Amino acid sequence: MEEFEDMEPGITYRAHPLTFSKPAQTSRDVLCHKPSFLITICDKHGRKGVGECSLIPGLSIESEEEVLSFLETLQANSGINVREIPHTLPSVRFAVETALRSLKRGGEPQWSGGITINGLVWMDSAEGMLKQVDILVNKGFKTIKLKVGTLPFNEELEMLREIRRKCPAEEFTIRIDANGAFGRDSGDGMTALEKLVALSNADLDIHSIEQPIPAGQYDEMATLCAASPIPIALDEELIGVNSHAERRALLEKTKPKYLILKPSLIGGLDESEKWIALANELGIGWWVTSALESNVGLSAIAEWVAGLLETHPTLQGLAQGLGTGGLFTNNTASTMYIEDGKLYAQQQKPGSIVLQGQSFPLSSTGATDFEAYKGRPRWTDGIARTLVDWFQDPASPLEFKTSGSSGTPKEISHTRESVIASAKDSLTFFGLNPGTRAVLALPIDFVAGRLMLVRAIVGRWNLEIIEPSSRPACTNELDFIALTPLQCASLLPDFPVVSKVLLGGGVVREGLKNKLPEGIEFWEGFGMTETITHIAARRIISGKSNPPFAALPGVNFRTGPDGTLVIHAPNRGVFELVTDDLVERIDGQNFRWLGRKSSVINSGGMKVIPEVVEREIRGIMRPLDCAYLVRGIADDGLGERVVLRLDSEKLNQEDEEELLRKIASLKTLPSYHNPRGIEYGAIKTSIVGKIQRI
Repeated sequence: MEEFEDMEPGITYRAHPLTFSKPAQTSRDVLCHKPSFLITICDKHGRKGVGECSLIPGLSIESEEEVLSFLETLQANSGINVREIPHTLPSVRFAVETALRSLKRGGEPQWSGGITINGLVWMDSAEGMLKQVDILVNKGFKTIKLKVGTLPFNEELEMLREIRRKCPAEEFTIRIDANGAFGRDSGDGMTALEKLVALSNADLDIHSIEQPIPAGQYDEMATLCAASPIPIALDEELIGVNSHAERRALLEKTKPKYLILKPSLIGGLDESEKWIALANELGIGWWVTSALESNVGLSAIAEWVAGLLETHPTLQGLAQGLGTGGLFTNNTASTMYIEDGKLYAQQQKPGSIVLQGQSFPLSSTGATDFEAYKGRPRWTDGIARTLVDWFQDPASPLEFKTSGSSGTPKEISHTRESVIASAKDSLTFFGLNPGTRAVLALPIDFVAGRLMLVRAIVGRWNLEIIEPSSRPACTNELDFIALTPLQCASLLPDFPVVSKVLLGGGVVREGLKNKLPEGIEFWEGFGMTETITHIAARRIISGKSNPPFAALPGVNFRTGPDGTLVIHAPNRGVFELVTDDLVERIDGQNFRWLGRKSSVINSGGMKVIPEVVEREIRGIMRPLDCAYLVRGIADDGLGERVVLRLDSEKLNQEDEEELLRKIASLKTLPSYHNPRGIEYGAIKTSIVGKIQRI
């Protein structure tokens, strides 16, 4: 039990009456407004906790006047013990108790995972209730709770048959709440038991019925619980039953199948836990529902329920009744959201993708809506398929296509767990938090583009998608973007406003490096489809030499006998992967890249790494302003002869000889690295800008 003592300046309160966006009808009455008071507890250090005192007229045992009078007393006192609040004021006990928990917690309610909740259908015409069911099904709810008892019974029975046709029992759970209506004379001549039997005979497979007859009729309820073919849950019956002896007597007499716990109506969270302990002892199931609190009270209940479910894992699939946050026009700010029939804390809110100003949550519902969006251009088809596959088929492996820069493009399969691990590694390495503003400007068909989307899902980013092109249309201020060197160069000199840029898919050449604007973090990634994108990165700073590549979290390196890089990243399912990359290994987390083993030229028994030669001659090649590469061609004497290939018009003989002499004069290159001739022709690159040497 939380206590509040000597925590000046104490408690203050303010009225916050709630207005229903639509009249909420039950078999008992119709609610348009409900009294609510927000209390604030402040300690001597200025820390605050907020709780809610919420009433349901006609159901709460205390009146609004009684609550106001006691709140005035609390405000006048400097301290109080929750135990001193009368049991006749359960909503006040709940408010003070949850405010103290809020103060102790020091922030918004948080919990991990989602709480399965039911979708609530309020009383309406049969047509109106069927429409509500359709909306809930489309939102992903699998448990539907319906308020019944105001329509003629036969009309409600037919409506339930139609709902069951739409929502088969194999997939959906149906609960009904009579609010005591089956015990009142409705003019149809049927008793409560006869109605329950009729519902059972209709093969509706109803999970349970809450409070079929009004509270306080213990003998009648006991008879009904014993005879009903549909399990009965007690709800209003628990209100005002405060002592352990009274609670045990009630449950042992009536023997219900379930209890419905509304903390603010039965005295708070601690009192609810006493009901739970007794229910567990007697083999009675239970779940928790709100009493139509604002988001303040609802979030406090949700956090408490999340803790209960951790200690009662067998109940995690049983839907709670906590989906009432959208009922009011003047609700308090939400610290929660609902997705696919589950309630989450705000810190778990999914990110979003934005297309042409239209936003879609990165969730199952959002994926479906994005795929169906009529304004979506054809180039987004791959993104739509990727999203739907991700959320609707979570057990299947993910297929990736290599870029073809080192051979024929091929398909590579990775488990979802490995892909998520890769995304988390990047989020940690680059310090990318939920809410990161990013752009997807890379093709979704390849690993770099796909992983940007996965990072957004896992990291809960706000991801704008734009058509991938050599000059992406980046206009908004960003926190992070991944580009190829070609795309990066195309955006100069008026580079977008962005905090961090990851370059990959090709070597970042010196000419580009020297043009990069200051004030932006530029990084070069190192990775491949086999490693699920980058496993290392290095910071690029204009005017400074490139540092070694540094490993991302959970990645280690060694080299093979031939100097090739061997990657070990068990969290990604990568074990001792031997690459085609020649490196200078510094230690287990750092290396310098030299080139590709497959492109090494064997010239007279001497090994020449083309990429090394290309880096060394870049200053000499700059005035030509053309693409170039170094490669080996067949030679009868040397086996392979080193040549320089230019993607330009043919130079005259004198200029060719001068170019070769300048290269030969470089002291940083052994003589056997020097090109022995020049050839001309197109130099092809892959879709992500990598030079294709074969």
